[in-house]
Amino acid sequence: QHPQHQRPLATTMNLASSGEVRRRKDPSKSNKSPSSPSPSLNDDRGSSAPKKRRSRPINGHHSDDSDKTPSSTDNAPSKNEYDEYAWFTVFLTALAYFIVTRGGNNNRGGVLSSFSKPYDIIASSVAVSNGNEEKSDKVLRSIFYIANTQQGESSSLTLEPNRRLEVILSSPPDIESFDEEECTSEDGLDNQKQQSIPYLSHLSSTTWVHDEELGRGYLLLADAGRSGRIWRWEVGGGPITIGRSLHMERSGCRSGLWVDSDGKDGNGTCPENLFSFGESSCSKSSSKQTSMLSFSSKPPLLGSASLAVELTRNAERSSAGNNLIVAEWGERRIVRLEGETGARTPLVTLVPDNSKGDDGEQQWRRVFRPNHLTYTPFGDLVFTDNFVSDAIPSRDSSAPNHVGVVYRRKEAVHVTPIAADQSRDAHGWKGTTSEVNNEDDGIGILFQTSGVIEGMALGSDFSTLYVLVTTRKNDSGSAKTIYKLPLSADDDDEDNSEDGIDTDKDDNEVTVLYEMASTDCENEADGDTHDPYSSSGSKLAIDEKGVMYLIACPSSVTLLSQEDGHVVGTLALDRLQKPRETSLTSISFGEDGYLYITSPNDLMRVKSRVGRMALPTNLVVPPPLKQKGDSQSKQRRDKRDK
Repeated sequence: QHPQHQRPLATTMNLASSGEVRRRKDPSKSNKSPSSPSPSLNDDRGSSAPKKRRSRPINGHHSDDSDKTPSSTDNAPSKNEYDEYAWFTVFLTALAYFIVTRGGNNNRGGVLSSFSKPYDIIASSVAVSNGNEEKSDKVLRSIFYIANTQQGESSSLTLEPNRRLEVILSSPPDIESFDEEECTSEDGLDNQKQQSIPYLSHLSSTTWVHDEELGRGYLLLADAGRSGRIWRWEVGGGPITIGRSLHMERSGCRSGLWVDSDGKDGNGTCPENLFSFGESSCSKSSSKQTSMLSFSSKPPLLGSASLAVELTRNAERSSAGNNLIVAEWGERRIVRLEGETGARTPLVTLVPDNSKGDDGEQQWRRVFRPNHLTYTPFGDLVFTDNFVSDAIPSRDSSAPNHVGVVYRRKEAVHVTPIAADQSRDAHGWKGTTSEVNNEDDGIGILFQTSGVIEGMALGSDFSTLYVLVTTRKNDSGSAKTIYKLPLSADDDDEDNSEDGIDTDKDDNEVTVLYEMASTDCENEADGDTHDPYSSSGSKLAIDEKGVMYLIACPSSVTLLSQEDGHVVGTLALDRLQKPRETSLTSISFGEDGYLYITSPNDLMRVKSRVGRMALPTNLVVPPPLKQKGDSQSKQRRDKRDK
């Protein structure tokens, strides 16, 4: 070859391996016309025949154009052509995933869920109250999805399909009534074996939790039966609904130190969360559990009665906290489950009593049935407690003296967490710490009444508290009353009583918003107000527009106006669709567009246009300084009240 065409071997191999397609030209002849023939590198001297063009080396071999045969790779699209259609492939994949996960005519999560059995519909209409039907009709249409075929005013509004009250979880009763004839006969035993094993003992409340890592939320269900369980219900982003899963076992009773046994206080035994055919219907309870039962056919209520998400300062939403607040009936306390360590930090164990000892000192007692956990925008925890007292007279001399009290734990969000290794020892603490005498001066009484408190909700102005109380009438009936009491600044800065605790509200401050008798419930049996099974639960809720939802009758929800207590409508269960006698226990809103309702063994939901009332997080009081004086404490309180 000509010397100027010679290249080093390493350079030639690098060009071949890199795959560069580039025509090599002779620099000395680069100015010649393309039509003029150039001498070939291998032709004889003086030859005038057209010279063959030399091809570049490919993979270390030379090939001539004349010897190349057509190949399918010559017409294959280039890499750039593939890149032009890549977005279309991604789009088709995303569209198919969206149709599978979001499509379908049901509320279970996607097309694949359409092949499963649909949920049972238990209510398909909502009744409009008498009086001012036009206003009530408008309010109900702004809350529920009313069928388009129904126009104009009517006494009953039909809900749209797939937006009706449906049962999404249903469990057989935990312990049925003991029927000797059924349990001794062979047919009765066969029927018992065919029944499914129950897993829900006594649902009492629900709360919504938003998980920032998942980007979605889920519903937590508090089970107060036996030693308690916390269930989790969620609809994931996949093609199939995730459904229920066990979130926590033995959520209300672990140590048994505060469980009564054989008529003695404490040193009892926590019941096992074991469900079986024999124990649930055809066998009697053990001697240890019988002492805890008011009725031998029902399980003991020593589980978790109420749940709440701790308010986090400047969080995106009030349900996005890391810590969960649990009211433990078996341990008779309120604890905070630390999200980072899993420790159970006691928040409330001892509460002040409206009585004084012989020495004039304030008396303290351990909470008995803490319930209805509610946070204020400032980080205070408001809760209730129902107990029996001989010191307060009852309206019915033949009935126990039931007392309901509303307490407030000031700035509960700043309680110092305990270490994880202290959780076991904390079960035996008489107070919130290991100290012997540690009465918490941050707990005060906001309201006290005779009767059983069955619900509590914070008003839309964040300065009003609504309390639902059930009392026994002399004529063996009962009445439900909603009290309205303000949360004034005086409750935070200065105590009204000489003994250093908050006393009852003045009669002029507490007003009655709504009252009804049990006889107003049509075709429904009145539940026993002294029965803890019928009185447990959170039966009051308020939506973002200020409408109140009240479980006044065993199987219906009454909608009230927050302004004047006027009845807007009623959502009643269909008697023909109820598989058994259903007594509703709680009602609350989720952040997924549903209103959730529970009975002891069922979880129901109905599609709603409105959501729950949003609680601000920027008003939470900053944490106190490590060393603060009285002036600094007063400044923090003044800033909060302002």
